[in-house]
Amino acid sequence: MAYSLLKSYLDAGEAKEIRRSLLVMALPAIGENVLQMLLGISDTAFLGHYDWRVMTAVGTANQVVFIFQAVLVAISTGSMVLISNSYGARNQHRVNLIAWHAIYLSIVVGLILSVGSLFSGNLLSLLFPSSDAFMQMNGAKYLQTIMVGFPAMSIMVVLGAALRGAGDTRSPLIAAAIANGLNVFLDYSMIFGKFGFPEMGAFGAALATVLSRVVGSVIITVLLFRNRGISMTRRPQRLSRWMLREVFVLGLPASIENFGFSLGVLVFANILFIASPQAYAAHRIGIQVESLSFMPAWGMGVAITALVGIYNGSRQRRLSIGVVRQGWFIALTISSIIGIAITLFPDLFISVFTNETSLIEEARLPVRIIGLFQVVMGTDYAVTGALRGMGDTSFPMKSSLVAMWLIRLPLGYVLVRYFGMGLFGAWIGMMADMVLRTALKFVRFYSGKWEIKADSIQARSG
Repeated sequence: MAYSLLKSYLDAGEAKEIRRSLLVMALPAIGENVLQMLLGISDTAFLGHYDWRVMTAVGTANQVVFIFQAVLVAISTGSMVLISNSYGARNQHRVNLIAWHAIYLSIVVGLILSVGSLFSGNLLSLLFPSSDAFMQMNGAKYLQTIMVGFPAMSIMVVLGAALRGAGDTRSPLIAAAIANGLNVFLDYSMIFGKFGFPEMGAFGAALATVLSRVVGSVIITVLLFRNRGISMTRRPQRLSRWMLREVFVLGLPASIENFGFSLGVLVFANILFIASPQAYAAHRIGIQVESLSFMPAWGMGVAITALVGIYNGSRQRRLSIGVVRQGWFIALTISSIIGIAITLFPDLFISVFTNETSLIEEARLPVRIIGLFQVVMGTDYAVTGALRGMGDTSFPMKSSLVAMWLIRLPLGYVLVRYFGMGLFGAWIGMMADMVLRTALKFVRFYSGKWEIKADSIQARSG
């Protein structure tokens, strides 16, 4: 059966109610992820005004962090999809069991990942051989500290996903808001040496982020146990191998997608270093603007995943498809408005991250490109959310890896290395990747081939 985003599957009353539900779920999710992003973006913004070379060093360190985060994506995606479908099926025991396993996995995986801090210095010199000694030293300080704090990051990411699966996007927002407010204050204080703190540069930025995430992890845990939809038992559930398997089977494709994408981004960074360290610095500013610009589309994608999963678990396929169409329209509208603002006023966004005239000049082009591609990004997040909500988590992985490794990296390398197109050439490869990835997912949704996965997870959730 073919499904179209251009066809209405709902009557006027149903469409209105679903739009309301999507916005109620998406707005807190958008706010939360903006705040989560700001935990890293505030580092970049403050360090960009502190020393652009330190900002660049921290940018390389964060590329490594994103690779390690791939495991957290597996747990959070698997937990969210399973909880949303079980919640829709009104299977309270299963919801509770999944939530407890999310807690176990977030703690264990966070502790394991923190061991990577012992090898942080060698990792940066191995992965970024083109960077100079100053950048590697500052990057290593930042990376080592951030990785020590991985358990807190793991708890915030995974438990936030568990709450969103039950339709609660407000609690993760509260935790992120408190953590981010603390981070901004500590960043300013520890980077520049204000309010009695010593000037610590990159190390201060990392320490501020870790302390903020520790506070956020405590808050999100308390809110999870207070959530009525999940209704956590005070007595821990027995560890179940089949439940662990379910979480990872559903979440592993998203994890592989994240890992392959993050590794590709790391290779892409080295391509930019071929042009110049300043080209990479301008690229990082462009990426930070992008990370803020796609938040509404990302939040709508999260809402689509949760609501599609809930309707799929309750065996209401028509309403699931109606959710996707309504969410897509909302994402396109908001993305278009943001895109116009970014394209017309790029310097307004760039100036948040640097006051270096040469960097502003170089970053202006990629930021305008971001503005022009907002509609594509909005479509990508909406369709990805739909496929994941139905349990089809493997196809987004495949399309993302194909687009990254067969389009972005080869095309970007050729245009930078052999045509001397610098940052612009690299971003041509990046945008070609985005168009292909979105087109593949769009065709997948239209084909209806995800129905087998949706029926399977529906049967297990009841």
